[in-house]
Amino acid sequence: MSDLLYNEESIPSIVKYAQRLENKTIDEVIFEQSSYKGVASPTKEYICEGKKTKGGFGQYLENEYFGKEADNKSQPDFPAAKLELKSSPLKTLSNFEVKVKERLVLNHFTFNDLDKEVFDTSHFRLKNENLLLVFYHYNKEREYGKMKVQLADLWQCLKEDEAQIRADWQTIYNKVHDGKAHEISEGDTLYLGACTKGATKDTNWQVQPHSDIKAQGRAFCFKLGYINHIYQILIQRKEHRQILETRILSRNETFIEKVNSIFAPYIGKSAEEICKMRNENYNPADRSRYANISRRIMGFNKNLTNLYEFNAADIQFKTIRVEPNGKCKESMSFKNVNYCEIVEEEWEDSYFYNAITSKFIIVLFKRDEGQEEYYLDKVIDWQVPVEDYHFFEGVWTDTKNKVAAGDYEHFMKISDNPASHIRPKGKNNDDLMYTPQGIMEKKKCFWINQSYIQEKILNSIYKK
Repeated sequence: MSDLLYNEESIPSIVKYAQRLENKTIDEVIFEQSSYKGVASPTKEYICEGKKTKGGFGQYLENEYFGKEADNKSQPDFPAAKLELKSSPLKTLSNFEVKVKERLVLNHFTFNDLDKEVFDTSHFRLKNENLLLVFYHYNKEREYGKMKVQLADLWQCLKEDEAQIRADWQTIYNKVHDGKAHEISEGDTLYLGACTKGATKDTNWQVQPHSDIKAQGRAFCFKLGYINHIYQILIQRKEHRQILETRILSRNETFIEKVNSIFAPYIGKSAEEICKMRNENYNPADRSRYANISRRIMGFNKNLTNLYEFNAADIQFKTIRVEPNGKCKESMSFKNVNYCEIVEEEWEDSYFYNAITSKFIIVLFKRDEGQEEYYLDKVIDWQVPVEDYHFFEGVWTDTKNKVAAGDYEHFMKISDNPASHIRPKGKNNDDLMYTPQGIMEKKKCFWINQSYIQEKILNSIYKK
């Protein structure tokens, strides 16, 4: 396009121009507003070795629709408006729910450069404070210009979530500044992550300040849970639907600080005492009473969907019962494996990767010797150590391969892997799920092994 149809200095003008794409494809809109006939063809190649590249849609969008050449400059894509353009692919689940397909990579950084920055004047803030997000339905069979756009809108992450974004950036900075860039994990943070990059991650090693150890190159990203939450909020705002989420944070406190303050009045109290304090009924016959009490204290609704920060960070909220000897009896379960989805996933964009690299809030109820009832002992935040990710990847890969092969009888058992396994969580043998083979199979889910929980969490807390 030779003549721009938007004002490069105006965020509202650029956003309005992007919103012409909603419910259409790029090629359709270009054709509608062009004087020539026929479908627009790309001015440069967007296919690499016969495969679509991850950033191909974004390049097509920037070049063909906005009439801008891609560059590697540190400034935003629309510098006069201080606006960055980002695209994010969507996927449709088997229940027809639409979700974001992968985390949103923002900008690369070098450890030496990051070490010299402060947040308020950082490259991250300069480039990503104002984001024009374009969400589109990914289809590997279609060309980029023929993928339908669902939503285009403005997201200003610091106006929405400044305290946590700032805290996340500082956490990443601190690791670099302390010579621990090689220990960075996506589980360190809630919304803003520091991810490795795809096919080049194994060869992209950098020197870091304050250490002789090389570390994998990183890019800032919005974690999958956060970018999916952004998408859901923007959809709700566009449809003028009431957002039924409660924020538990003020602008000047972090998530962990707030959680600790919520649980503080109940530490040392038995389950029955907590219910009395809260004017709630206590049911000793309820096998899930400790988990249910923890959820009510935290403020969850029945479906665990109403707390903004938990949804935005995909935080794993778990309750563990601890015996007098400091041991736990149970493994930790996750959502059922969606057989039709796992065969289409890549590891670092998978549900299970997102779960085990998320922050865990774990409520520990402990029982003393000679007592039947457990009391609320501690609330901790925990994350899976980055050096253990490969254990979970191994179970995930084995599961994906067996589902693809139609083998639902030989998933990894608890004795096959030190960290994780697969087994049923369904209510009974009639609790089934569709498979890629078009048949129904019993639901099964990922579990973290009881022995792993003991070693990585409880042994350090309840030392003998």
